[in-house]
Order: sequence, then structure tokens, then C-alpha cells
Amino acid sequence: MANKRLLIIHQGALGDIILTFPAIMRLQKYYDAIDILCQSGIGRLTKALGIVETYYPLEAAHVSSLFTDRVDSKIKNLLRPYTNIILFAFSDQLKQTIHQITSASLCCISPKPPENVQLHLTEFVMENLVNCRLIKRADAVVDDLPLPNRTGQPKNQDRIMLHPGAGSLRKRWPMTNFLEVEAMLKSDGLKPEFILGPAEEDLVAGLQHPDRTVHSLTDLLDLMGLLKSAGGYIGNDSGPSHLAALLGLPAIVIFGPADPERWAPVGRNAEILRPEMACRSCFETGKANCDDPKCLTNTTPQQVIRAFYRKYRGF
Repeated sequence: MANKRLLIIHQGALGDIILTFPAIMRLQKYYDAIDILCQSGIGRLTKALGIVETYYPLEAAHVSSLFTDRVDSKIKNLLRPYTNIILFAFSDQLKQTIHQITSASLCCISPKPPENVQLHLTEFVMENLVNCRLIKRADAVVDDLPLPNRTGQPKNQDRIMLHPGAGSLRKRWPMTNFLEVEAMLKSDGLKPEFILGPAEEDLVAGLQHPDRTVHSLTDLLDLMGLLKSAGGYIGNDSGPSHLAALLGLPAIVIFGPADPERWAPVGRNAEILRPEMACRSCFETGKANCDDPKCLTNTTPQQVIRAFYRKYRGF
């Protein structure tokens, strides 16, 4: 049988791409090689997790030519070996360009389900792979996803990572609540530490304290190392939370205006906290939160701690 190679092209952020990982892992039995073209930091992480064999940086000049009238010959050569390409994009123009420069079979998937559809992104991707005849219906079972299974305990079981940031300010649980959670964890003899990414520099000053550990990270491999060394995790709806869940940490993820039915992290030991609300999640339909975003503020530190210990002590 001819060598089958698959290239995945995805322009999305960390959390969006992690939610495609279970589907990509399903594809591994169908292909001799799976590679990805995405943001370089996410690509390095994806390769380190064993999801793909090779990654190509989306930031490279020859790759950016895909979005122009003159496509660099390097990108044509890059695409040539692949028998199949999965393109996660809204752009019809990008789809047409790829069709013009390669003979590979192309499966186009929207980066997210339609806003009026209550379907988790992972399920949405699986359905599209079935429709593109890339996987069999029997392999699109979301309840039996081939996720990493955390075995044994880390060396620092009492080390608990807290992530108060998020890609959007609208998703951030109040910092005062995180500080209260930190205090409760310390009083129980645990060792909470904070994680901040490049987009969360505004939180650094408020966390500075001689008795507090704050990790300001720019590399996703460093983030993965910290999470693997920890005994638990508490954070907002964010990329690091998706990674913590994927790695199998006992994790509490605090949701607010975004819909967890569509965007919840996938992991055996992760739990979502969001109050029951009559109003619909507005993150994707509104440019700003309402004046009183109770979907976020009604979750209390006490609720978070109780949920965390259910996961942490049950592990």
C-alpha cells in the first residue's frame, strides 16, 4: 500500500488545537505519518506529546505566502508529499489556494461548530472526519477517547498550579478569589504556585510577594514540564487548563461567559465549574459581558476548593 501522509493546517490558539488532539490520535492508525502546520510554540508541544511527527511554523515567510496572490515555491514543495490535508479555516480563499497548488485530498473543517449548535468541538471535529471519510464511524466515539492516562503520583504531589489568566479578560475569575484559594491551600499544607503567560503581564505586579512563587512562561514545553511535576491544577477557561486536563492532572476549570458544552477541556480528571444560569453563554455572540457577569462571579472560592479536593483526594 502506498505511503499515506496527512498534514493538518490550523491557525488557532492552544486550547482550540488541543481539543482536536483526540481526533488526531484517532487518525494515527490510518496514516504512516501525521504532521501539523501551526504556531511554532504549539507545534513543538504537539510533537513533544507524540501527537504528530513533524511541525511546520505558521510564522515562516514562505507559509505566509499562502495568504497572498503569489505562493512561494517552498510551500508547494512542503505540501507535495501529503496524500491528505485537513484544513481548519474559515477562509474559502485559503481553501481554493491549497486546491490549486496540491493534488492532495482536502478536508475543510470550520475551527468551531456553528454558534447555534450545542456540540463540543471534539465531537464536531470527529463528525467532520467521518464525513470526509478519514475515519470510520466506530472510531468517532468521544466517550472512549485515547487520552494520556496519568499513572502514579508526581514527585511534588503537594505542588498545585494556579492559572488566573486567560486569552480574554472576559474569562478571568477575579484575582481576589485566586488569592483566597491560594490561602486555603497553604493552610492545608499544600504548595500553590502561580503560572502566567506572555498575555498576562498585567497580573505580575499584583502577585509579587516574597512568599509566593510565580512562573512567567513564554515556552509551552516549560509549561508542560511544570504541569507534569504538579499534583493538581486550578485555572480559568484557557489554553493551560486544556493542557492540564489533557495531561491527566486533577484539574478544576472555572468557566464564565463561554459555553462548556462546546469548549470544556477533555480529560479524565478535569471538572468544570460554572453556575446554573438561565441566560445563554454570550462569549461567542456578544462583544462584551453583561454588567453583572454572575456566570463567573457566582462561583466562590469555597466551591472551587471543595471541587478541587474531590478530584485531588480521589486521585
